[in-house]
Amino acid sequence: MGDYNNQINRNGGFYNGISKELILEVHKFASDLRRKKNFGQRTISEKIKNNFKVNISESTISGWIHKNKIPYAQEETQFKPKPIPKKGILLDLYVKRNISSSSIAKRFNVSTIIVINWLKNYGIKVRTHKESMNTENIKKELANLKFKKPTKKNYRILNKYKSYLLGVLCGDGYINAKRFRLEIRKDEEFIKRFSDCIKKVYGIKYNYKHNKNRDTLILDVSSGMISKDLLKYGDFKTFSWRVPKRVLESNNKKIILNYLKGLYDSEGSISGYVVNFTSSSYNGLVDISKLLNKLNIKNTIKKQKYSNLYITGKRNLKLFRDLIGFTIKRKMIKLNNTYRLGW
Repeated sequence: MGDYNNQINRNGGFYNGISKELILEVHKFASDLRRKKNFGQRTISEKIKNNFKVNISESTISGWIHKNKIPYAQEETQFKPKPIPKKGILLDLYVKRNISSSSIAKRFNVSTIIVINWLKNYGIKVRTHKESMNTENIKKELANLKFKKPTKKNYRILNKYKSYLLGVLCGDGYINAKRFRLEIRKDEEFIKRFSDCIKKVYGIKYNYKHNKNRDTLILDVSSGMISKDLLKYGDFKTFSWRVPKRVLESNNKKIILNYLKGLYDSEGSISGYVVNFTSSSYNGLVDISKLLNKLNIKNTIKKQKYSNLYITGKRNLKLFRDLIGFTIKRKMIKLNNTYRLGW
């Protein structure tokens, strides 16, 4: 749905045909789910569709829960012009320090074309594309974006560490042909394990960072070779993901357990005496059920628009806890406390 703050007043007070009142109600619903259940944007998007019958994109929800964006919060100020920096500041940034116009735009929270207009109005010569590409800062930026190659020769092999990565990517992770990333608000142990598994498989240490503005932990991997290796295992899209065929058909217990752990770390939840997994991919849940059955963990799928896979019963919860469990401490504590209730 894009930047909702830029959509205000464009069609009679409605945002993509959704009333302001409903948008605010949906935002409160999403915020409550994040606070109480710590759901990711994918699960929240599905539950919004189920409860309100409207489509809110995952990128918009990410802005709500990670960047604390509130719909219509900037309604009164968003069309006011940005203050123009003094000429000396732009000379220092653009001419002396050779910082690109796009980087300056990010610094002042404006578009690149606005920065270019500032420069022209002050009589500062704007670099051509060729001149821009030859500046040291741009060369450095491009060098940083070069795809890193795995240092381990056997990185194409499916092992328990890669299986965990695949599970996370079917849940909270994002991947395309050039990069993949994981962004979470809590549970540092979760993103640390994700980082450790990348190093185990590909030999490269990617450090996660804390984004102060969003108060999130982010691990971003720019490597076409690594993305290509992971994408060969199958589909990771929200509505069509499946358990990778090589995992589904594997008889290696470690591969199965670590895939499930990555999946449940991402999207698993505990409520009462139930471990639950919600998804808009019914076929994905059928695949999970097959893996759980291999482990003799009985489970039930409730098929609907957003289907649920339930694990209930003391025996099954004990098997899930002992065989799979959670990397995330708060989830594991809740599971242990549920099992000890003496039912």
